[in-house]
Amino acid sequence: MIKTDKNYIQGTAARKLEYDVYEENKVLSEKKKQRVNNKVKVKVVFALLVIFSLSGLVMYRYALITDLNYKISKKMNEYTEIKNDNTRLTVKLESELDLQKVRQIAEENLGMQKPDKYQYTYVKVPKSDFTTASNEINDEEKTDENIFYSLLSKVDKLTRFFY
Repeated sequence: MIKTDKNYIQGTAARKLEYDVYEENKVLSEKKKQRVNNKVKVKVVFALLVIFSLSGLVMYRYALITDLNYKISKKMNEYTEIKNDNTRLTVKLESELDLQKVRQIAEENLGMQKPDKYQYTYVKVPKSDFTTASNEINDEEKTDENIFYSLLSKVDKLTRFFY
């Protein structure tokens, strides 16, 4: 086991000298203190700069959140106002949709009258009503992986358009 002693240099038999140049020379000791103080000052200034920038970042974030909350509140107020207008217009529409009132306005203001028996035209409506989509629309909706095929189909549609 290796014994370590503070008075010896590790691995040699030489004694460690207890001579410190900075302790005996006042000018050098003041320079050393000044260097240490400068390092501490730089670290403090850097730490303050980091803290200031982080606090500024946090304040900026909260400012953005507050701005978004104001915008959301404004939009919610507009939405509520539009919703109230819609309800009011619906009530007004329902109140003015009286058939007797519509008949009275049509006869008096617009000069309309009920058709006579010979003026009726009967239209035959099929029982099942359905809609069919054209083949061209279905072809457009298909996605083709082949670029050449899609190019040819577009040229074909263009030629059909001119003829």
